[in-house]
Amino acid sequence: MATVTGQDLIGKALSAPLAKYEKVYALPMTTISMTKGTGIVTSVPSDSPDDWAALRDLQTKAGLREKFGVEEAWCVPFAPVPIINIPEFGDLSAVKLVDDLKIQSQKDKDLLKQAKDAVYLKGFYNGKMLVGLCEGESVEIAKPKVKQHLLDTKQAVPYYEPESEIISRTGDVCIVASCYQWFMKYGEEQWREVVRKHLKGDGFKAYNSKTQHEFELIIDWLKEWGCTRTQGLGTRLPWDDEFVIESLSDSTIYMAYYTVAGLLQGGVLDGSAVGPLGVKAEDMSHECWEYVFKKGAYPADCKVPEESLAKMRHEFEYWYPMDLRCSGKDLIRNHLTMCLYNHAAIWEDEKLMPKSLYCNGYMILNNEKMSKSTGNFLTIKDCIAKFGVDATRVTLADAGDGLDDANFETDVANAVILKLYTLEKWLQENIKAAVPEEGIDFAESRNNTDLWDGIFENAINHAIEQATKNYVDMKYKQVLKFGFFELQSIKEDYLIAKGGKANPYTLMRFVVAQLVLVNPIIPHFAQYCWDHYVYPVLSKSQNFDPIADSLTKQAWPEVSGPHDKVAADRLAYLKDSKGSIRLGLEKAKTGGKKKPKKGASTEPAKVLENCVVFVAKEYPEFQKKCLTILQDFEFDENNKIVGDHVSTIRAAFDKKQAGLAMKFVSF
Repeated sequence: MATVTGQDLIGKALSAPLAKYEKVYALPMTTISMTKGTGIVTSVPSDSPDDWAALRDLQTKAGLREKFGVEEAWCVPFAPVPIINIPEFGDLSAVKLVDDLKIQSQKDKDLLKQAKDAVYLKGFYNGKMLVGLCEGESVEIAKPKVKQHLLDTKQAVPYYEPESEIISRTGDVCIVASCYQWFMKYGEEQWREVVRKHLKGDGFKAYNSKTQHEFELIIDWLKEWGCTRTQGLGTRLPWDDEFVIESLSDSTIYMAYYTVAGLLQGGVLDGSAVGPLGVKAEDMSHECWEYVFKKGAYPADCKVPEESLAKMRHEFEYWYPMDLRCSGKDLIRNHLTMCLYNHAAIWEDEKLMPKSLYCNGYMILNNEKMSKSTGNFLTIKDCIAKFGVDATRVTLADAGDGLDDANFETDVANAVILKLYTLEKWLQENIKAAVPEEGIDFAESRNNTDLWDGIFENAINHAIEQATKNYVDMKYKQVLKFGFFELQSIKEDYLIAKGGKANPYTLMRFVVAQLVLVNPIIPHFAQYCWDHYVYPVLSKSQNFDPIADSLTKQAWPEVSGPHDKVAADRLAYLKDSKGSIRLGLEKAKTGGKKKPKKGASTEPAKVLENCVVFVAKEYPEFQKKCLTILQDFEFDENNKIVGDHVSTIRAAFDKKQAGLAMKFVSF
């Protein structure tokens, strides 16, 4: 038994298993973590950017060698040996990436991490062995073979260490012990292929291409999983009650229990009361669950009436398969993939596999990570107290979708409060102005619409289409964009165009669509406005769409016709013209950005009271010619011209006119 320091080992000659060199030397490396494992690692400068940067520093920096007492003979003669070919990086991937990223030394931690992540990911899945007993095989296949060879030839011994420092919930540094353990054999070929087929089939939806890619990667990565522990809460392992099933492994099909929980517990979570069926927990044997979940036979000597079990089976078969499960992105690599595996193993039925899994990122606050120590921290309770329920819900929906971290902005929450207040006042005033309290017959106003009613109706249809699509895709930021924010802007343009006198039917068509579209996000506000301003007048009116007394019963709005691009372009033209006129007005008031000439009058600018808009009756001749040419081309589904219209336009005009023609065509 002896105690040695790292300095004592520097320069010791070693025989490295399977190495090209007869002997190598122990060398210092400043980036090794001294709190993890032994602090001794094998250096692979050909494929590890950290190792190559450290070796290169010692080879080229005499001062560094002197500092650690390293002789030239221990490092300078040793060049990286090609071991793996990675198509994108060649035979010496670490050397290439260190050069490409202009990494100066082993101190460039961020760049080295970037290089390491790129090499290790592509090396494992795309790398091919150049030497040794697995020459020509992929790294993924070669790795377990080389490991087994080293063990069989006594050149290696098993060694286990955690990936990083383990901290308990009480803040203590944990020591990880090697214990007897049960494993789930995820990655078994037949089982894995069932899950893979489901993942890539039409019966599964991940909502996000990144999420889908993560699931497909983890299917190839997840192998044996330690599924037990010796202490804590949980389910005892059926065949070895010394162990408890660890939480991630024990929580993969509990969604099935949701279907019958109401019958067994009646909403009492702690089990202190028996549910509607009068079934006790101890009476639900394994055979009972087989009957409920797997169409098993009614158990002999069963303490639960078959009628009760049949009712539970009916509930399970009615609600399953699970349509949607929402979870965090950190669980893709374990719990959620294990959920798919275990559904496949227990039910062995594609029809009962989860239909979709939605994964989200973490929450940040005002573009910074939440932290109690810095004060940048809000709980849901704090948000509701500060901004109210519905403003909080809008801000959460607007924070971001998908795997990227969602950013809750307090400025947005405050702005939403004002928007909701303004919308309520707008509804109160405009509904009262357009529809009398005793109600009206909408038949006449429905048939008496004009151009701007048609434009507004088209915008409402577009909002319904886009909001509905994005609800289905779980993209709530986009739902708000089309179903709330853009509609709020359009309603003002409509009223300006109508001189403040809205068509009663068009107005109420907008109001109903608007409140129904946002009801899933701001139910309290939407229902309040429905109860106080909408339902009272529509319930007394005739010839409007069917109206329910509650928004939860109101039918989802339907489009009244196909999207009219011309109507949308007219609205865009109106908005653009309105903006141009406002800018022109401001410029006329201030005289533009130019400074007043010397000696010019300093009197305030004359107040402008009139604006004259001129509209040409027809296009100039060269523009007519452009339009005639474009009529011969078709447009794709994205409204892009199919074919080389540019060459055709240029050929039809001289050089001077061609430039003007192309500007018009772009417009």
